[in-house]
Amino acid sequence: MKVLFLTDSLSDLDGVGRYAMRLIAALEELDPELEFEILLARKHRPTSSQVPDHWKISVALPPDYFFYMSPLRFAASLMLGVLRTWRRARGADLVHAIKDYPHSLVASLAARLAGIPCVATAHGTYTIVPLQDPRHARRARRTYARFASMIAVSGYTRRRLLETLGEDTLDPDRVAVVPIAVDVAHYLEARVIGERPWHGRRFTLAVGELKERKGHHLSLGAFCALAGRHPDLHHFVVGRPSEDDYQCSLDAMVERAGLVDRVHFLGNVSEDEKIDLFQRAKVFVHTPVTSADGGFEGFGIVYLEAAASGTPSVGSLDSGAEDALEDGVSGLLVAQEVSAIEGALDRLLSNEAEAAEMGQRAREAAGRCSWAANARAVRAIHERARA
Repeated sequence: MKVLFLTDSLSDLDGVGRYAMRLIAALEELDPELEFEILLARKHRPTSSQVPDHWKISVALPPDYFFYMSPLRFAASLMLGVLRTWRRARGADLVHAIKDYPHSLVASLAARLAGIPCVATAHGTYTIVPLQDPRHARRARRTYARFASMIAVSGYTRRRLLETLGEDTLDPDRVAVVPIAVDVAHYLEARVIGERPWHGRRFTLAVGELKERKGHHLSLGAFCALAGRHPDLHHFVVGRPSEDDYQCSLDAMVERAGLVDRVHFLGNVSEDEKIDLFQRAKVFVHTPVTSADGGFEGFGIVYLEAAASGTPSVGSLDSGAEDALEDGVSGLLVAQEVSAIEGALDRLLSNEAEAAEMGQRAREAAGRCSWAANARAVRAIHERARA
């Protein structure tokens, strides 16, 4: 089988990039005779050093802000993207859009012109938001209806998709849940990175871009509320800064609490630094919400990365955390409220034995999911789409 993959990233710095790398690598390991090509969007983040040199990769797609372009620019970018994709699709058996709409629109139209099936991965926010956008809604609905299959990364994402579209538009049998996985071995070995600001400190950790749907206002609010009871505790935040009103509100929260010297915004870090942070953190806290613009967390691969590192997590209900985090096993699931998050953090920070036991169970749970199993499920979907 020859597959043409479309993604905007093969970077360690975002969830879609990490998903794409690991899925394609697992598919290649499952079937060494698999032929594939990867089309990238105009680069906005560095391609990971983990990407093999023999992978055939071309920059041929519109940039990641494609969705927000003016109508005229959108149309021009769409036509160019479809043309470039169709040229590669003519020699393929199937197109798989790993990136959500409107890149999946490019995939669908190019596959249709080439006379081959197209499947798409549904991650979360950028699967649902187009269906609610006055400008894109009709086009997105038609696009989803044409896919041979959609692969939802969580039951939560699938539920949101079907609730938004309705079963009269999209047959539920064509939306399969194939959860994101993690390679536990990648998180076991200690990293040699030299001295870092978090070394020698007791800390909680949050990972995610500084935007509302990542819920930093909740996790940071909880830290500020319990900081007095844990005077030696620090909080580190990894994620691309937004430099907008939301980030300003986080800075102001920390300043009002008098915790500027105990809350550390690191921005993006290297893969080794990220793993070192996961391994050393007392608790990982990621509390996504549905933001004002409709954004939400479809899964949260960071929970699996924390689990693989042996670190318990605190996550929020009514988000993809319900699929990624097993309550009472790999961490605690609580309401999207500062007080509930504060209570969960305080429980794990105050009871080291329980936290250590939960961290061990988290690693065992992470070990029960694998990219090999994920690849087998995706390959079966590819084969059904071609049948």
